[in-house]
Amino acid sequence: MSRAESERKLQELAVSAWDGEIRWPDISAWSENFDGRHLGDSDIEQEHALFALTKFIYFGRRLVRELLRSLYRDRFEAPLIQRIRRNHRNTRDAALLRKVYQSELATTRFAGLGNPAESGAHLLYFFRQVNYLQKDLFADLRSLFAVAKDPTTGEFLYGIRDSGIRRVVLFDDLVGSATQVSQYLLTELRRIRRGNPQLEISFMALFATTEGLSRLNEPGLFDGRATCMFELDDSYKSHDAGSRYFVATPSWFDVAKFRGMAAHYGGHLRPGMALGYKGGQLMLGFSHNTPDNTLPIFWDEGARAPWAPVFPRFDKKY
Repeated sequence: MSRAESERKLQELAVSAWDGEIRWPDISAWSENFDGRHLGDSDIEQEHALFALTKFIYFGRRLVRELLRSLYRDRFEAPLIQRIRRNHRNTRDAALLRKVYQSELATTRFAGLGNPAESGAHLLYFFRQVNYLQKDLFADLRSLFAVAKDPTTGEFLYGIRDSGIRRVVLFDDLVGSATQVSQYLLTELRRIRRGNPQLEISFMALFATTEGLSRLNEPGLFDGRATCMFELDDSYKSHDAGSRYFVATPSWFDVAKFRGMAAHYGGHLRPGMALGYKGGQLMLGFSHNTPDNTLPIFWDEGARAPWAPVFPRFDKKY
């Protein structure tokens, strides 16, 4: 695939797969970032960058909605119906199963990870829409609990405000290293469980790395109750020896050159995280945002060095 062929493919992707959300001028401006400072030849750098861009995995609005529909059906509804069926002597009575399921659903609350302005909560709006769910099934995690201080230990415990709630499902779009999730939730979950030992707490995400999912399923966090729609193993790391992005490449494409470019320019854009947060090395993005686990050369907006992103990331302001 020549540079001209990469450009044609990207123009097709922009229209057909990326739903017109990424325009050709954005792609062209992004390729011009690669000005030869690393390899000494801007043409070679841009040729490598454009080919790598054809391997980027992008989920537009329509595809994200389909994923949200599948997540609910395959990771929540189907397992719960199976459990109900087992509890009713493996009944095949569809009407009974549906009735009991609706009753169980009414005792469930879905909550986004983090505060209501973050991506998890944002996507729950579409999750509710595409799955035709009632809005009272959704809540902010903190609003579900009343905080009280244990007079014996002095520890703060969270008591569920509505005793009819039997399960809480936390939600996020992507789990990378799970460092932020574990830091945010470790203490919270301990307090919730101590105050509500009967409450079933689980977690689901659209995407999770194998490492992150394993971390979430540790006993102190979700103890085997964390799941995702799509698990990202090490083959989704751009700089891994077994990377799936560069399995079949044209003879002129040098993977080492692209990896060197990503590290060189990424290091100027994001010192200390040239390959993404915690060295994530992903080449993955969504219409609502691009994860910081993805290579910064795709999303950085040039706060430290001039740069035109192709898949901009909207960073959190703490």
